Amino acid sequence: MRTLGPRMEVAVALTILGVGAAVVAAMHLTWPEPELPSMAYAVSGGEAGVADLKPFEINDISGGAVELTPGSEGARKVRLSNPNSVDIMVLTLQAVPGQPVDAAHNRVPDCPSGVLTVAPMAQPVIIPPAGSVEVEMVVRIAHDVPDACEDLVFPLTYSGRAARA
Repeated sequence: MRTLGPRMEVAVALTILGVGAAVVAAMHLTWPEPELPSMAYAVSGGEAGVADLKPFEINDISGGAVELTPGSEGARKVRLSNPNSVDIMVLTLQAVPGQPVDAAHNRVPDCPSGVLTVAPMAQPVIIPPAGSVEVEMVVRIAHDVPDACEDLVFPLTYSGRAARA
């Protein structure tokens, strides 16, 4: 069996880390009290010179789901944490809405995920060793939301890229 070589193994490992974005939070398009808590996962990008670094952590700290009405704007507070012993710079952070689900966690195909958009992080941020930084992500819901979207939860998948500062 042929080996990939050390550089290719690092590239493959970093690609796997970069693709490993996880569902972290939910946007709730409803008026009742939201019930789903946020979760936290780690994501890192495959930048050169980061092979020895641990992935930075993305933790949505907004609390529960944010309630939105058609045409409105909301925000998610996100804490980025650096588990490394050196400064890192988070270059990008974005969130992609997934297919909305109802209270029983069933997908609702008549409500497209595209009615919800999340603006990417505006500027890179530097995180000190073993430190954290809080950023805000702006979330918008379309003006023309189908009736099928009422009382649904939109899962968000966060991902980002970091490098040594």
